[in-house]
Amino acid sequence: MAPKATVISTVPDPFEAYNELVRRARRSWLTALLSAFTTLLAMALAFLSFTRPLPVVVTSDDPSEPRRIVAAGDVGTREIDAKRFFQRTALKLHGWSSANVVDELTAASLLMTTPWRKRFVTEMNADVPVPAQVDASGKAPLLRTYVLARIRNELELDWDSVSCAKTDGVWHCKGSATMRIQPLAGSPIDDPKLKKVLDIRASFIEVAVTQTTLDGLLVDFWDASERSEK
Repeated sequence: MAPKATVISTVPDPFEAYNELVRRARRSWLTALLSAFTTLLAMALAFLSFTRPLPVVVTSDDPSEPRRIVAAGDVGTREIDAKRFFQRTALKLHGWSSANVVDELTAASLLMTTPWRKRFVTEMNADVPVPAQVDASGKAPLLRTYVLARIRNELELDWDSVSCAKTDGVWHCKGSATMRIQPLAGSPIDDPKLKKVLDIRASFIEVAVTQTTLDGLLVDFWDASERSEK
């Protein structure tokens, strides 16, 4: 009978096993670090893509100047932009009717700097003399008199008279407008006394373009005086 083979088991070196575990731990740590770095890099690139201004097409009013593509943050305010903002603001401040005066003046106040808005609100809420049939005290807030007047103002801005110049980031504009006061309801009244010519001066501060300041401008000064007849 043949003798049985003797099986000799090899016991691993404990130091070699320890070193292998250390090497695996290092590889796992490096893999985790590389994954974390890749994740952070991807998040940073995604954040930059979201915050990067969208390209927009700018068309000049000069017919000889071609269109150009720029970043949204690079679009500056031009003279024509200041003039259009001047026109829209004039319509809100002086082209209202008693039916929408509160909405129009509120919208106009949101396009003002904080100091000028405070001054404007104070003026609208200030008491002015009124007939006794309007208020027994003989006084009423200016805005209330606009509502009770039951009138509508037809404002026509003389576009050719409007000029705007920029100085140190502030646009200074001026122009004239004709305002005709008519009844809120009923037939128009042809009366020279109901016609006014306004000389308007304004200053606009350039601000960042946002959802509420699409024009990139805010009113920091506004004055409309009635032109005296010579």
